[in-house]
Amino acid sequence: MVYNSVLKNKFEVIDAEQGLSNLKLFRHHWPYKSWDTYKMIKIISDADRQSFVLDVGCYESPILPMLKRLGFINLYGCDLVLQPDLNLKFVRTVHHAEYKPIAEMYCDNSYKLTIQNLKDTTYSDQMFDYVTFLSVIEHGVSIEKYFIEMSRILKKYGYLLTSTDYWPEKIFNGKNVLSKGPPDNIFSRVEIENAVRLAEKSGLRLIEPIDFEYEDKVVHWNETGLDYTFIFFAMEKV
Repeated sequence: MVYNSVLKNKFEVIDAEQGLSNLKLFRHHWPYKSWDTYKMIKIISDADRQSFVLDVGCYESPILPMLKRLGFINLYGCDLVLQPDLNLKFVRTVHHAEYKPIAEMYCDNSYKLTIQNLKDTTYSDQMFDYVTFLSVIEHGVSIEKYFIEMSRILKKYGYLLTSTDYWPEKIFNGKNVLSKGPPDNIFSRVEIENAVRLAEKSGLRLIEPIDFEYEDKVVHWNETGLDYTFIFFAMEKV
């Protein structure tokens, strides 16, 4: 299985949903996100169940509930906002089955959830075996500060798993939907390659080259009116 790659078409989403089902897990509540969710879960799934895992941007993320179902016990999450009223807000929607485990996370004290600024967290040095970022860095994040802080909190040989919005040529977005700073970004190939070089300066390297082959603009974001796709890349702290 190639991990570091671009979402090429809808069939890859269907394959990811089947992969999650094979692990006895649920799909992401926004179906296209099952693609990168599955990649993250698949990479972590063979690890020691006592591994320390942090999901950044955990507010509506299924990563931690999925890992708990797989038997992981040291599960941390952080976001700029944490609202335990998800049970009321989302579980009664058409995505009931997919949102329910996320809502239940807020009623389960076994998860260590805190409000944090990802550029300057309060976590200890070399604390985590895995850190996941499921579509987070496009929302006004300083990429240089991101890699510096993630390298600090990762153990040696720990994994940083990142997905984000992508199209090989630059697509400009002028709207702030989730970003509190610059407009939400759709990364170009040049920007991803520059980000990888920045990561290397912080002691992070790709676990394999990124397959930049692409096909369709699989994703449409109603709030911006833009079409694009996703990219995923896993890095190891060396």
